[in-house]
Amino acid sequence: MTHVTEDDLDDLEFDTLRTGDHTSAAERLATLAETVSGGVSRAKVLLRAGEQWQHAGDHAKAAVLYRQAIEDGGETYGDPRAYLADALFELGRKDEAQSLVEEIRADVPGDPEVYRTVAEVLYEQGDVSGTYEWATAGADVVLAIRDRGDRSSAEDSLEALLRLRYRARVDLGQPEDDYDTLLDDLLKN
Repeated sequence: MTHVTEDDLDDLEFDTLRTGDHTSAAERLATLAETVSGGVSRAKVLLRAGEQWQHAGDHAKAAVLYRQAIEDGGETYGDPRAYLADALFELGRKDEAQSLVEEIRADVPGDPEVYRTVAEVLYEQGDVSGTYEWATAGADVVLAIRDRGDRSSAEDSLEALLRLRYRARVDLGQPEDDYDTLLDDLLKN
């Protein structure tokens, strides 16, 4: 068994950014997931391995690892179903991907990063209306967290969500609104 920390995973991904060898990183992470004990969850390592396969352009292998992360049920960042939906869209399996997006919506996630991930996936697929809805809902989650007095890392998601929403709003030809004012305020600070 291998003890793996977040720093270990970050170092591996940093090296991969430097070398561009996403295939080797994906293989290494997938192997590591089989022996990980303590530090980070197996599901988190599987999710990162899937991301590396996606960066390498092998969406089928990514989908397998995302499914394994979901089945594992361990702690992850975001929602592995959002990443799986991305891989399925890339594989042309739109109905399956959309079904996962609807599952996530029905669960009403409390993590704004889930909304950001889904909004980004939908934007990449040309679903501007879906992007707009998910980015708005995610911004609302951050604002609700803020209203409760919690200035947590959720605040970090707000700018990204508002930027996505802005792009989608412009693409949809909708007028400026309070969310745009909020984005302007964030960018000034």
